[in-house]
Amino acid sequence: MLDGGIDLLAFAKLLFAKPTPTDLAACWLSLANKQDLFRIRQDKIFVRTQPELQHLRQARRRQQLAIQIKPESEVFEVEQFPAECLAEADRLVLSASESQPGDSARIDLSHLRSFSIDDPCTVEIDDAISIQHSADGIHKIWIHVADPHRLIQPGGCLDLEAQRRASSIYLSHRLVPMFPIGLGSGPLSLSPGSKKAAISVAICLDQNSCIVGIDIVRSWVQITYALSYSDADELIELAPPQDADLAEINALLLNRRLWRQAQGALLMDQPEGRFIRMDGRPQLEITEPGCSRAMVAEAMLLAGAAVANWAKEHQLAMPFRCQAGNQSLAPDQLIELPAGAVRWAHQRLGLGRSRLQSEAAAHQALGLSAYLQWTSPIRRYNDLLAHRQWLTHQNLIEAEPLAKELINPLLDKLEQQSREVGQISKEDQRCCLLEWLVSLKPKLIAQDGVMLRWLREDQNLALVRIEPWALELPARLRDPAGPGDLLKINVQEVDPARDLLHLKATIG
Repeated sequence: MLDGGIDLLAFAKLLFAKPTPTDLAACWLSLANKQDLFRIRQDKIFVRTQPELQHLRQARRRQQLAIQIKPESEVFEVEQFPAECLAEADRLVLSASESQPGDSARIDLSHLRSFSIDDPCTVEIDDAISIQHSADGIHKIWIHVADPHRLIQPGGCLDLEAQRRASSIYLSHRLVPMFPIGLGSGPLSLSPGSKKAAISVAICLDQNSCIVGIDIVRSWVQITYALSYSDADELIELAPPQDADLAEINALLLNRRLWRQAQGALLMDQPEGRFIRMDGRPQLEITEPGCSRAMVAEAMLLAGAAVANWAKEHQLAMPFRCQAGNQSLAPDQLIELPAGAVRWAHQRLGLGRSRLQSEAAAHQALGLSAYLQWTSPIRRYNDLLAHRQWLTHQNLIEAEPLAKELINPLLDKLEQQSREVGQISKEDQRCCLLEWLVSLKPKLIAQDGVMLRWLREDQNLALVRIEPWALELPARLRDPAGPGDLLKINVQEVDPARDLLHLKATIG
């Protein structure tokens, strides 16, 4: 009866024979408070489906978990910064409220309703989004990104240390930041409460979701809503008429995502498992896909594509990220594989490794003809370098943009550092996995899984996905099997000291 939604009066009549105004008020309050069974969207009441209930409860658990782990996740590697960098960071924190060069020329965008959306434990807030309506019906999507160059000097000690680190590292038990945390989570972050310096990209999309206009400005922004992903999901779902901006942005970016998919983008919407440490013990945290996560990811990709197109048009060397396609299976073979994790595993196998280079080229997995990373300059040096190239090209800071022959050696160095950072995170997660399995071993039962693809068919070694854990791991198959076959997976042997894990899978 509620599939198409009903209004408040009809809902109240399900509970009261003749609802009074007091009854209506009681119904509204109960629906507006935290509850799981119903959702309200544009004054209509709907029954939540079973998948919605599962997602809601998992999101609530993730938020509670994030709040619990926040004290431990804020153990920062401050002592590893050189003393000169720490002293300079302290000086910049104190002077951040003073006028800086270029401040008077910034465009004031603080009137826009701006949304920052992150996990609850995020302390380095790089980006936010807004929408600007116009009388001609052409809407601008604004992606605001922190502007570290307001305080950070190219070639200074903080810049060189950030270049050495290449990125912040998120480990299971701590954050190793690219900038000293008092600076990165303080004046550099787009935190709410006051105007913050940003570089803002305004993008217009046509009816087909192609980019038809771009404007890049140094700006002042003020965050209206600092949301968690679960908060953003709820605001998108409710879409209140008086504040429907986020729902509008979501609709525009959903169409843009479908446009990329038509260009060959690989879209993988599936739960992902990651380990965090609580009281020194690893615990598995599963991140479910949701509309706000997809929206934020699409906004960041849109900004990267738009700036890459601008740089290509202006023949500006940039840290473009590219990825060639090298399809391992023909399209007719891929379509025969089960949709979802199995097909994605084979599509990933057919992609070349992404790389940094000074000239624009296609990024096959993203379905983009040109792309660069732009939206995390506090956490990733590639992005900081992209900002610097734009700023110097526009004569907004005192330096010259790097030519291709000068930027290429730096990109090679950053690429190697990025791989090392990735390997550190991978090894940290591997250690947590082994410790976690040891702690579960006495009561560990066979887990449901699916065979994705062969790793070594001659040795019966396959890549499998263990669904309850949202993890992909190698396992030996006891029975003949093929991609898409459902499995029962048992832990045969686990030894953290020897970095040893043996999984056995049977058809089931």
